[in-house]
Amino acid sequence: MSNFLIAGAGIAGLSAAIALARSGHEATVLEQAPLLSEVGAGIQLGPNAMRILMDWGLGEAILDVGCEPTHLIVRDARDDHVLTSRPLNDQDNARQKYGAPHVTIRRADLQSVLLKAALATGANVLLGQTALGLHESRLAQFDALLGCDGLHSKVREDLLANTWHGGKPHASGHTAYRAMVDMALLPLELRSQSVQVWLGAEQHVVAYPVNLRQMNVVVAQEGAPTLASPMSAELHALIAAVQASGGFTTWELFHRSPMFASKFYAKGKVALLGDAAHPMRPYLAQGAAMAIEDAQALGQAIASQPNVDMALQAYAKARWKRNARVQIQSQLQGYVYHASGLVRTVRDAVLRVAGERVTGMSWLYDYQNNLKEST
Repeated sequence: MSNFLIAGAGIAGLSAAIALARSGHEATVLEQAPLLSEVGAGIQLGPNAMRILMDWGLGEAILDVGCEPTHLIVRDARDDHVLTSRPLNDQDNARQKYGAPHVTIRRADLQSVLLKAALATGANVLLGQTALGLHESRLAQFDALLGCDGLHSKVREDLLANTWHGGKPHASGHTAYRAMVDMALLPLELRSQSVQVWLGAEQHVVAYPVNLRQMNVVVAQEGAPTLASPMSAELHALIAAVQASGGFTTWELFHRSPMFASKFYAKGKVALLGDAAHPMRPYLAQGAAMAIEDAQALGQAIASQPNVDMALQAYAKARWKRNARVQIQSQLQGYVYHASGLVRTVRDAVLRVAGERVTGMSWLYDYQNNLKEST
């Protein structure tokens, strides 16, 4: 049995602790924040993530506090007409096709479920710790270090110093405005149980329920941080309701290039997971899912390899291609969402004709089954 030190108690770190415990190993999780709190943000868990969480026995706990939205509806931000729509959770979609539902949830509620599960497995979670680097004496007490410390990872900074992937993340030029609003404050026509997306030039808006009472609203904007853009009457009503109930929190979005080799994911007894390895732009809603997939792959590698070093290398080889593809696709999705002119016209035409197939993304959601077929 090995003992792992995990830097960061976000989704990646807590998921890693759970996966390691399921493989018979111990984990100590160190977190800089004095309290675990993710305020004002929702999250989508596609079937690829939910299938893993259900396998870990967490499906019921997540569904108790989250939602199963009925449809994905994509609209033109200028006049609100529907470009495409597809069911998310009916008999012929997520549950039957992929073995798990598509879930929307408050990030804080997901983190709470993961924390409770990690503690139940025996993980030691310590809050209010200093940032953990590679040159600290306490590392000698552990068999390996996992960098799950997010976009501004200290572990990554030390591990990849003097490499192409070292240094700080770069500003992407994109800004996200996020808000959680009580549905009771919204006009009746906006109290939807679907994931709704409005596409505009250099901007798009996403709104979805995270529980029976609250809706998460995100405006993603390129260029100068402003909410000024041509909007339909319905969108104006949604934005006005958010601003009247407390307004948006502004998040600058940062960028790191995908790492196209496993050697950057793991060296010796150190490995990177989640945003520390592959921060995602939010346009595929897959940041949390990739962290959860990382944790599952790590647990499988630890269970199948004879020593920690080999296990971390196996984990890195299993994950770098998948994560790089999703990072690239997330960035491309942003270009598609924010298109203008002729590109926007062509995009809208494609969505009208083949929207359900284009937005279905079986390669993304059916990942585990695709893995089985390729082995």
